[in-house]
Amino acid sequence: MFSYGNIQLKVCGITDIRSLELIQKYSVSRVGFVSDHLHGPNTLSVHEIIKLKNKSYELKLNPILLIGNLEITEIIKVINKIGIKEVCLANQYTYEEIQQLINSTDIKMSISVSYNNHDCDFFQKIKNMISSFYYDLNIYHEDKIEKKELSECITQINELRQFSKPLYLGGGINIENIKEAVRTLSPFGIDISSGLKKSNTLDEEKLKKILDSLGFDEIV
Repeated sequence: MFSYGNIQLKVCGITDIRSLELIQKYSVSRVGFVSDHLHGPNTLSVHEIIKLKNKSYELKLNPILLIGNLEITEIIKVINKIGIKEVCLANQYTYEEIQQLINSTDIKMSISVSYNNHDCDFFQKIKNMISSFYYDLNIYHEDKIEKKELSECITQINELRQFSKPLYLGGGINIENIKEAVRTLSPFGIDISSGLKKSNTLDEEKLKKILDSLGFDEIV
């Protein structure tokens, strides 16, 4: 796995096998698949996710399912059907629902947080139930993506640090702003999706530039 100091890289919004093979080539192990129940780009059906999940495990990658906008009982059914080991859950469920999910599955779980659903009191309650926080600078609506500037979210992101959990930062991260994000916040990990895409598939040159910009050694 590549790291920049303590920074890990996760490539999200994967939609094709070629992208997985490129990620594996450059030793980046964490990949994300977005359920089509969520708003936003690069969403996939259960059937498509199963196919990519199987290829990910074959390539020794660590796939993570991003999911929400379903009743928790339906979330459980989807997770069990896909057979994935790690899930990033939208922050829209109660403590009891999260407990139900944990009791009904054998998964590692993180919580996706954005500017409009930040709730420190709730995070305090669930901190021992989750493995990490994922802070998304984007807010996904049914018909649009609302983009927040890093400067608007710094206070919320720093508040998450009090829970001593790994913190991933994503949402509009690209070659132009990744160094600023790392310097400003030193997150545990960076999540990139559209910033690495060309025609909806992973672009090798963009991936190399991101890795080079962070001081990674290039695999050839």
